[in-house]
Amino acid sequence: MMNEKRLDPMQYLPSMEVLADNSVMDEVLARRASYDEHAYTAADVRRALARDTLSPEDFAALLSPAAFPFLEELAQRAQEETRRHFGNAVCLFTPLYIANYCENYCIYCGFNCHNHIRRAKLEPDEIERELQAIAATGLQEILILTGESRTMSPVSYIGEACRLARKYFRVIGVEIYPLNTDEYAYLHECGVDYVTVFQETYNLEKYETLHLAGHKRIFPYRLCAQERALRGGMRGVGFAALLGLDDFRRDAFATGMHAWLLQRKYPHAEIAFSCPRLRPIINNDKINPKDVHEPQLLQVVCAYRIFMPFASITISTRERAHFRDHIIGLAATKISAGVDVGIGGHAGEEKGDEQFEISDGRTVDEVLAAITQHGLQPVMADYVYV
Repeated sequence: MMNEKRLDPMQYLPSMEVLADNSVMDEVLARRASYDEHAYTAADVRRALARDTLSPEDFAALLSPAAFPFLEELAQRAQEETRRHFGNAVCLFTPLYIANYCENYCIYCGFNCHNHIRRAKLEPDEIERELQAIAATGLQEILILTGESRTMSPVSYIGEACRLARKYFRVIGVEIYPLNTDEYAYLHECGVDYVTVFQETYNLEKYETLHLAGHKRIFPYRLCAQERALRGGMRGVGFAALLGLDDFRRDAFATGMHAWLLQRKYPHAEIAFSCPRLRPIINNDKINPKDVHEPQLLQVVCAYRIFMPFASITISTRERAHFRDHIIGLAATKISAGVDVGIGGHAGEEKGDEQFEISDGRTVDEVLAAITQHGLQPVMADYVYV
């Protein structure tokens, strides 16, 4: 472990695929470094809101403190874009955690390898029971997650889980440790439609202090994961910074630029944003969202929507039910329901501990009712294979 702690965060390990073209990463980091959130004025915000199509500079203005007094205008514009491109549709899904073993030492995460929690890994028959229990709620989209351990959750194990999921669900996503292109191609063959990767923070210096050991310490390998997934055949990729680890405006700006640059490079890609805030974790009740309160989160979500109006935006159970119900009427287009972030909790007793505390424990039926009460249309799957 001590040797791993001294890993150079910019040096790839021998097993990690290196893309020949690192231009996206280089530009994302350069733009983040040059972003001065205090350089924008109310006039800059008004100009950005008046434009049909936003430039990166306009996006930067909408994330700045100068835009905060315009939160109502941002919300109105975001709602217009959401209705124009998505109508009243709100997609539903639930996450399924199949293992919580992890080889990384990330100080903010409940799964980190030094945290003393109940570790567990579901066997194929247990995974299938979980899938059956979730499918019985009417959901048709699932997100499969593991802790970041290639040893305990190898790609073959994840692939088997995805093949089982294809029997019950029409849309499958994964949120796992980053893979090489050929491994993403294998999971795509197993039925995976999209890949989500949280970069956590795009501040390399802060990233190094937060990720003390494990493969996750290698910053560029993680940042380039979405591009490898697209090269492996995935139709969609998701982006997120864990807001509150560092300056949330700069990280939100870098997240948006990362997605925007990859969309330009791969025009066919379906782009999605998640907007997680730091949550308390087991064995550490002192970790809480840092300077990212609900109004600031609303600003970020609306800026994402206005900048990339075609992108899907997910709001998870990290947030309160009231806030989630409000944001799906404005900018978010996907919401989780019937969530259990432990291992094995959908079909029976949980075998392993959760990654973080959730704030919205409503059932699928309760979330469906809330969506319809807001005049919106719940959608169980937004993709049909023919």
